[in-house]
Amino acid sequence: MELPFNLPSNIQMDRKQFQKMLFIANALDQGWSVKKSQDSYIFTKKHEGRREIFQENYLENFIIHNATSTDFLDSTK
Repeated sequence: MELPFNLPSNIQMDRKQFQKMLFIANALDQGWSVKKSQDSYIFTKKHEGRREIFQENYLENFIIHNATSTDFLDSTK
Protein backbone atom coordinates (compact mmCIF):
# COMPACT_ATOMS: atom_id res chain seq x y z
CA MET A 1 0.00 0.00 0.00
CA GLU A 2 1.35 3.38 -0.96
CA LEU A 3 0.95 6.11 1.61
CA PRO A 4 0.12 9.62 0.39
CA PHE A 5 3.13 11.04 2.23
CA ASN A 6 6.81 10.23 2.49
CA LEU A 7 8.19 8.46 5.52
CA PRO A 8 11.85 8.74 6.47
CA SER A 9 13.75 5.62 5.46
CA ASN A 10 15.63 5.50 8.76
CA ILE A 11 12.81 5.53 11.33
CA GLN A 12 14.12 4.77 14.79
CA MET A 13 12.27 4.14 18.04
CA ASP A 14 13.19 2.75 21.40
CA ARG A 15 12.62 -0.92 22.15
CA LYS A 16 9.84 -0.26 24.70
CA GLN A 17 7.79 1.78 22.19
CA PHE A 18 8.23 -0.90 19.50
CA GLN A 19 7.17 -3.68 21.89
CA LYS A 20 4.08 -1.67 22.88
CA MET A 21 3.12 -1.17 19.22
CA LEU A 22 3.67 -4.86 18.45
CA PHE A 23 1.65 -5.93 21.50
CA ILE A 24 -1.31 -3.75 20.49
CA ALA A 25 -1.13 -4.86 16.84
CA ASN A 26 -1.13 -8.53 17.90
CA ALA A 27 -4.13 -7.97 20.19
CA LEU A 28 -6.02 -6.25 17.34
CA ASP A 29 -5.23 -9.20 15.06
CA GLN A 30 -6.72 -11.50 17.72
CA GLY A 31 -10.03 -9.58 17.60
CA TRP A 32 -9.54 -7.28 20.58
CA SER A 33 -10.53 -3.61 20.63
CA VAL A 34 -8.04 -1.23 22.19
CA LYS A 35 -8.81 2.19 23.63
CA LYS A 36 -6.53 4.54 25.50
CA SER A 37 -7.77 6.48 28.51
CA GLN A 38 -5.17 8.86 29.93
CA ASP A 39 -2.17 6.60 30.60
CA SER A 40 -4.05 3.28 30.45
CA TYR A 41 -4.94 0.98 27.58
CA ILE A 42 -8.31 -0.78 27.75
CA PHE A 43 -8.64 -4.10 25.91
CA THR A 44 -12.13 -5.46 25.19
CA LYS A 45 -13.41 -8.39 23.16
CA LYS A 46 -16.98 -9.39 22.40
CA HIS A 47 -17.88 -12.89 23.51
CA GLU A 48 -21.22 -13.32 21.68
CA GLY A 49 -23.17 -12.05 24.69
CA ARG A 50 -21.87 -14.83 26.92
CA ARG A 51 -20.53 -14.21 30.36
CA GLU A 52 -16.93 -15.26 30.60
CA ILE A 53 -15.02 -16.15 33.73
CA PHE A 54 -11.32 -16.12 33.11
CA GLN A 55 -8.74 -18.25 34.84
CA GLU A 56 -6.36 -16.53 37.22
CA ASN A 57 -3.52 -16.84 34.72
CA TYR A 58 -5.56 -15.47 31.76
CA LEU A 59 -4.01 -11.99 31.90
CA GLU A 60 -0.51 -13.44 32.15
CA ASN A 61 -1.16 -15.70 29.14
CA PHE A 62 -2.70 -12.79 27.19
CA ILE A 63 0.38 -10.66 27.81
CA ILE A 64 2.83 -13.45 26.98
CA HIS A 65 1.03 -14.39 23.76
CA ASN A 66 0.66 -10.85 22.46
CA ALA A 67 4.13 -9.76 23.52
CA THR A 68 5.89 -12.72 21.91
CA SER A 69 3.70 -13.46 18.89
CA THR A 70 5.15 -12.66 15.49
CA ASP A 71 1.75 -12.91 13.75
CA PHE A 72 1.62 -9.19 13.00
CA LEU A 73 5.18 -9.05 11.71
CA ASP A 74 4.59 -12.14 9.56
CA SER A 75 1.42 -10.62 8.07
CA THR A 76 3.24 -7.49 6.91
CA LYS A 77 5.65 -9.36 4.63
